[in-house]
Amino acid sequence: MSASITLIGSFQHAYLNQFESWLNEHHLIGTFNTLSDDQDAYTVVKVALEQALPDEQLANIKQTLLALSDTTKIDHIYQSKTPDLYQQGVAVFDMDSTLIKAEVMDELAVEAGIGEQIAAVTASAMRGEIDFVESFVQRLSLLKGLGSDVMDGVYQRIVHMDGIETLMKVLHHFGWHTAILSGGFTYFADRVQHQYAMAEVHANVLEIEAGKLTGKHLGPIVDAERKQLLLSEIVANTGVNWAQTLACGDGANDLLMLNKAALGVALHAKPLVREQAPCPMNNLGLDGILYLLGMSSKQIRDIAN
Repeated sequence: MSASITLIGSFQHAYLNQFESWLNEHHLIGTFNTLSDDQDAYTVVKVALEQALPDEQLANIKQTLLALSDTTKIDHIYQSKTPDLYQQGVAVFDMDSTLIKAEVMDELAVEAGIGEQIAAVTASAMRGEIDFVESFVQRLSLLKGLGSDVMDGVYQRIVHMDGIETLMKVLHHFGWHTAILSGGFTYFADRVQHQYAMAEVHANVLEIEAGKLTGKHLGPIVDAERKQLLLSEIVANTGVNWAQTLACGDGANDLLMLNKAALGVALHAKPLVREQAPCPMNNLGLDGILYLLGMSSKQIRDIAN
């Protein structure tokens, strides 16, 4: 599929005329194709460009599109290339605030009575202001002594991200290999994996002794570098071409894998991540990724329902 710009949001047809003028101003020619329909509460239009942006123009155009997104509240998502959904692919996902609407470390901290204290550090780490590994070790140490019996209740109250079931159904329908690469914990990631029949999970392992968290972890920490490494290993193990890779996350520790994959989607991401990730998307849940892969609403419903 050629280079494209996908518009996602609440807008009228008149905006398409404005956007076409914007394209003309930047010497771009595009063909407009509406992917949403009357059953949708939003509008999705994919603009196929005659050619990809040259490297010297790319950074400036993407910055301008991001500014348009912020100003209009309409996602303007540029893709230089798009994986072929109908061929085998690999899709990897962060978990916290990506597959689920929570940061599990913060939720455990609430149970320990130090929710606000840890949430502030988590937010800073996800914004890329402090080192992820350092903050992870620091936050986890504060959970020492918390009973492991609270974890089931924490999982039960966590809300899963909008569109997760639809996205997984469609990806699996076309034989994609799906994986969780999470800086959270296996206790939660394993459950998400099982619920949506994902192929594998890589997350941090909590050390538990006598029914209580020790404040330590077992094995390597899944940080930004490890997520990128795991993505490379999964691609090698599956034999999938890199052109058929998708990564989705929201935090600074996801940027390496987002920029490594052919399609890197920053979902409801922090400002730094929106600026540095290939494809920032704010207006839909995980199922919005299917529009970036070229599907129409009707095609999505035919498979997912």
